[in-house]
Amino acid sequence: MLTSATQEPQLEPRYRRVLSFGDLLDESIGLFRRHWAVFAMVSAVWLIPPGLLTVLVTASGAFSTTALVGQIETGVEPDLSTIGRFIVLFALIYVVSALFFLAWTTAVVVTTDEYAHAIEPKLTRVLGRTLRRYLPALLSGLVYALAMIVLVMVATAIVVLFVIAFPVSVIAILAAIAGGLFWAFQPRARSTWLKWLIIVTAPFGLPIYFAGTWSMYLCAVVLERRGPIDSLRRSMQLVDRHWFRVVAILFVAGMIVSILQSAPSLLVQLPIRISAALRGQLEPSGPELAAGTAVGVAAQVLFASMAPIVYAMLFVDLRNRREGTDLAERLSRLESESAVGSSAPADG
Repeated sequence: MLTSATQEPQLEPRYRRVLSFGDLLDESIGLFRRHWAVFAMVSAVWLIPPGLLTVLVTASGAFSTTALVGQIETGVEPDLSTIGRFIVLFALIYVVSALFFLAWTTAVVVTTDEYAHAIEPKLTRVLGRTLRRYLPALLSGLVYALAMIVLVMVATAIVVLFVIAFPVSVIAILAAIAGGLFWAFQPRARSTWLKWLIIVTAPFGLPIYFAGTWSMYLCAVVLERRGPIDSLRRSMQLVDRHWFRVVAILFVAGMIVSILQSAPSLLVQLPIRISAALRGQLEPSGPELAAGTAVGVAAQVLFASMAPIVYAMLFVDLRNRREGTDLAERLSRLESESAVGSSAPADG
């Protein structure tokens, strides 16, 4: 089905092809390097507000655990109000950060999509597309999270059942290992029943499998304007027979970004914590912790967009593979080659 491809501008020629594992990462990193300032600006809009909130709360000393640790060490019953304050603050920051993080991911996906279609992104247009698709993205994220919670509960029940019935668990683990080896070394013998045998018998195989299968849902919501259920269905359609490749690419991209983000933070936080230890303090002061947090936010603004770029480019590549989104480019190339061949003078 080419509907999704024909309803949007044509892809830039370099992206109208099937990309290998290395090519996809190379094109994504290249896009980030060529337009890092634009991606940093888009990231700043959505990452600085929750980051600033975290820095201010940290600087106030609200996250300091020194008093709580002192109460535990002296045998005094911990103050429940202090613990409650910790829980409320963590929950508040987590919710606010998650809401802004979703908007940020959506905005970076939109920006990447515009570059992939040879459109120069404008901040106002990117913000407009982000806000128009934010509510569907939020609803889809809630559906995804709820489904994953259910799958984790089912997987936990299966693990508990296997632990109770120990011989059954041994058989299940052996079946998962044997099935995985058979799947890897006998591609022609792969079948649906074997796939589900591996998924069900592997520890927490169900949530792991569906986390990868549904991983493309956000791009389907943002770029193809699909609803919560339809976006999960669309992701399943695209990821089918490409699960390992999709998971591996997203994992590698996540690791690269994690290293780029953590290095600057570590360079600042490590001396601060060493200095606090030399002063005999259990942890740095609030302002010192806030300084480390601020560096982490800055690193996130500068480098974190690389992961959503890979995510969006992977979605483009999956459409090329599954639906021939690059078909126009292939036909154009064949026609030009045919024209060159027919215009060439005959030998002799």
